[in-house]
Amino acid sequence: MKSSKNPQLVLPIASFLAAVGLLVARVVYPEMLWLTGVAGAALVGLLGLVLNQNRKALRSRSAAFGLYSVTTTLLVIAIVGVLNFLAARYPAKLDLTRNRRNTLSEQTEKLVRGLKDPVKAIYFAKLTQREQLRPLLDSYRALSPRFEIEFVDPDKEAARAKQAGVKKYNTLQLISGTRDSRVEEPTEEKITNTLIKLTQDRTQTLCALTGHGERPLAGLEADGYDSVRKNLLEQAYQTREVNLIQEGRIPEACDALGIFGPSKAFFAPELKLLDEYLANGGRAIVALDADLKGKENAPELVKLLEPWHVKPVQALIVDPVSQRFGGDAAVPLLVTYSKDSPITKEFQTNCFFPLARPLEVIPGAPAVMNANWLAKTTPQAWGETNAAQIAAGAVKMDLPGDAQGPLTTAVSVEGKLKDSKAKRNTRLVVFGTSGFANNNYARFGGNLDFFLNSVSWVLENENQISIRPREEGPGKVELSQKQGSFVFLLTVIIVPLLIAVAGVVIWTLR
Repeated sequence: MKSSKNPQLVLPIASFLAAVGLLVARVVYPEMLWLTGVAGAALVGLLGLVLNQNRKALRSRSAAFGLYSVTTTLLVIAIVGVLNFLAARYPAKLDLTRNRRNTLSEQTEKLVRGLKDPVKAIYFAKLTQREQLRPLLDSYRALSPRFEIEFVDPDKEAARAKQAGVKKYNTLQLISGTRDSRVEEPTEEKITNTLIKLTQDRTQTLCALTGHGERPLAGLEADGYDSVRKNLLEQAYQTREVNLIQEGRIPEACDALGIFGPSKAFFAPELKLLDEYLANGGRAIVALDADLKGKENAPELVKLLEPWHVKPVQALIVDPVSQRFGGDAAVPLLVTYSKDSPITKEFQTNCFFPLARPLEVIPGAPAVMNANWLAKTTPQAWGETNAAQIAAGAVKMDLPGDAQGPLTTAVSVEGKLKDSKAKRNTRLVVFGTSGFANNNYARFGGNLDFFLNSVSWVLENENQISIRPREEGPGKVELSQKQGSFVFLLTVIIVPLLIAVAGVVIWTLR
């Protein structure tokens, strides 16, 4: 009745109904494209009739301003919509935390983006715990569509939690094919390490040689390697100690060999096994210590490394820069790293190499072999060759006998010997000390990262390089009484008072 008295309202009401019909057709019946087309055509036609009906009114000045306002509003909405679409399609964030806690490591990105099979992450937790972990899981999901996430409340779905073997809240279950694993109190390091275990076809083994005074792999004392062993297990590696004299061969289960700080000589049969192993594409990590008495602990290994163009120098590296940090001059700092090797290209921290010796890369390597330095000391360091001065504890650089820094303390080798018929390249990492990775020094600087990265590179697992825990400190701000009083005065009294005065002044002027 009212519409018949006001015919100008008929077309706007019909246009509104057509718009509602278009929305319903698109949302409720998306499979019926013809219905969406009909509703859209009706809406366009009705809007054209509305404009034709009001063409005289649109010519007025007020209508022009109205159209300008509507156009501006629509333009702003369109710009905001485009920006939101771009932000959703190409997300970006700025991590301002001290340890980049909210940024996934490069290793994690490589692993997740390279997933070949789907991985489902089921998080069993209460709502508060769920929201705390959601940003981390969303970061994983953003890297690959193969990483799926599901949240489950253990109280509401107790049977499902029990079937999954979940014993406590805050547990993440990762499923890949027929294999699954649970992570309690998940962090990036735990999740990534579990993914590595799930996606690997087989577990690789690092075999540490024994019988020559090497560092005990499971030793809990200061010079033991137990901390390294535990980290290797977390990185989905296995460890094993091997005595070549007892074995009589290098076990097939050994994917790489570790020779960590031998202090006694090797027998000829052992050297023959090692020489043949390396020549046929073997993988090894060798750490040779400096002898403070000026003698060579294992001269046989020095000769073994010569064909691979690595020469351990009989000297003790002395670095006065270490004393500026409250350390010992016999614990040199490593400050320069090769950017050409995946082992060290991301290094941005110092390493501490106690009682280290210099290493030299012998020039003239064949074209099928690549021997490169990995880390160097500060320029102030030197290689002390005077055993008497070392024994007296009063060393000084004597040129030309002592080598001037920076000195190389780690070398990597990849390739084959000349005229070799090996089916694969040999990979070898040599360190000028074994003490940098013991229980006492592994926790300092980048020592542990250096060792674990070397193991991953030797075993051709570059995607496992540089994944370490990021522990964010409490971030507490401690203020003195004067500082607290100043903050109170500035924020509670001065700033509000200035705002009030500014308001009074502006009101008075107006």
